[in-house]
Amino acid sequence: MPSLRIPAAAAAAAALLASCSGGDPAADPVGTDPGPGAVAEAERLYQIVNDSRATSDELTVIEQRVAKRCMEDEGFTVHYPPYFQESDLGAYGAAGYLTDAPIRAVPTPEAAAQWGFGIWTEYAYADEDAAAELLTPEARTAFNLPEDGPTGPPDTSEWDAESDAYQADWIEAYTGAPALESELKGPEPDTTAPPGGCWLEMVETIYGEPYLIESDGESYPATHRPSPAFAIEGLEDAGELSARLDAEVVDFDACLADVGYEGWELGDELYPPLWQYFGGMYDPAYFVEFGSEEGMEVPDLPEDAPADFAGVLDLERAMAIDFAACGQETGLRQAIEEGWAAMLVDAFAPAEADMTAWQEEMQAHLDAAQDYLQE
Repeated sequence: MPSLRIPAAAAAAAALLASCSGGDPAADPVGTDPGPGAVAEAERLYQIVNDSRATSDELTVIEQRVAKRCMEDEGFTVHYPPYFQESDLGAYGAAGYLTDAPIRAVPTPEAAAQWGFGIWTEYAYADEDAAAELLTPEARTAFNLPEDGPTGPPDTSEWDAESDAYQADWIEAYTGAPALESELKGPEPDTTAPPGGCWLEMVETIYGEPYLIESDGESYPATHRPSPAFAIEGLEDAGELSARLDAEVVDFDACLADVGYEGWELGDELYPPLWQYFGGMYDPAYFVEFGSEEGMEVPDLPEDAPADFAGVLDLERAMAIDFAACGQETGLRQAIEEGWAAMLVDAFAPAEADMTAWQEEMQAHLDAAQDYLQE
């Protein structure tokens, strides 16, 4: 049996970051017609999906509070950090239904003038002061960045300061199984043991019993049934969308060539090598050492390439403005928005009733857990 408790946030995030297949193409070769109606429906459905993320965050918080009460009732006040990490799935989809859409290379004119393609966000370490000024709440939402930056690994200093005996006793109280000894890491949970201890007590308090997840012929316990939204394989990749937009993509590539961007075709992924191109200026040392992906063609950097963050950002903005203009002229930006919406509707509409029912079911568990904690 794999790990006793796969954190709900991690499982949900892995599923949500995978993309939507849009159903059986043999049964529905066309799918939802793109257009304003599809956009409105996609926005509505995506809100339900993001509500599921927020509910999962709330469940994680309440689970941890109930589990900590159990552990602290047994005298444990310092807890094993990997079992008590925060979750911020609800913030992931703040940009709405286009959160995962391949629109980076075709920004709106307004976004292009303000933020370029947003490539600088991935090289913010090159000039942290300049990047900090640019990383407004609006920019963080637009580029799907957590409010306080990457959370990184949990702080384990308090846990590490405890004796091996304390750690082993804590693990056994939490999991219900004796800890395993590791020469390198000290006591560790036995991930093959059946659920027990305060973890099981927490699950029984909130949900009644663990939910068994089946995977590759095995089953492992989770705290609760995941949202049906998380079980949907999301939008595969940009390939299906690119096929829907063949004419607009051809026109866009021609427009780029006409304004001096020969060799910047979008390709099937709708994303030319912008990260590598601007990265070669934001962080040239990295690309000198590691280079680009094998076989990837990256346009040559300009001979007078700027050597400072602000200069590279100005170049990025100027190029993004040209790409945005071609996106407007050819209708590609609108076609991407509407085509992505249609794919999202195809994926999530069949699960709407189940997603709503899950939301109601989990709210009942949240209410019951709140009542328990107030006792």
